[in-house]
Amino acid sequence: MDTKNKKRSDYYIQSIKRAVQILNSFTFKKDELGVSELSERLNLHKSTVHRILVTLEDEGFVAKDQVSQKYRLGIKLFELGHIVKEQIEIRNYALPIMKELAQKTEESIDLNILSDGKRVSIEKIESPHDVRRIIQLGKSLPLYCGGSGKALLAFLPDEEIDKIIQKEKFIPFSPKTITDPIKLKEHLKEIRKNGYAISFEERILGSASVAAPILDYKGKVVASLSISGPTTRFTKKKVPILISLVKVATQKISASLGYHINI
Repeated sequence: MDTKNKKRSDYYIQSIKRAVQILNSFTFKKDELGVSELSERLNLHKSTVHRILVTLEDEGFVAKDQVSQKYRLGIKLFELGHIVKEQIEIRNYALPIMKELAQKTEESIDLNILSDGKRVSIEKIESPHDVRRIIQLGKSLPLYCGGSGKALLAFLPDEEIDKIIQKEKFIPFSPKTITDPIKLKEHLKEIRKNGYAISFEERILGSASVAAPILDYKGKVVASLSISGPTTRFTKKKVPILISLVKVATQKISASLGYHINI
């Protein structure tokens, strides 16, 4: 297939576009709309609008008032909006502290969040050194290996940890990747006790990291912050300093999110 001359709109899925148009029709002034009103507004057949609304209703994106038979935006959008709001807040609070940490360590700093049983980097500051860890924003990675992932996984409720481990395929990225669920659980207990995670070549050969969790006002883990770089710079003398720095940094961010601790 020749994709060179294709426009972005050529990739649109018409039914999804129509569903988005319906959702965008709701406003503060018009927070309830009926099938006929949406049909006229969007120039779509009533049966098409009805089918889309039924689908959106079943997924929680709209809700139907049984008296007026009109639709309003559903609770699922509130949940998704809350996730976005929380991510923005974490980023805003974390970035100045990440910059400070980057200046002190001259290593790559990475902010990760949980997403569908994986970790996703949402902010980064890369090391000024030529040899450094390259961080990909938005890439989904497993929780069972690497400092960032383990710092998230270890501080989840035990039931959630079990669910994630049961679904995980445990691919050995390197000879040092922990692929035994029993050994991993023991390791996670140690991380939770210490308040930080360390990784030496668990996912990438020649790469090391130290990470700690970021907690919200409920004490729930919402993100992790890591310092990463080549193993040659993560010496026995330097690692304890990096651990101390990342713990202080995450404590500051957690406090900004309302978590009460003594720094």
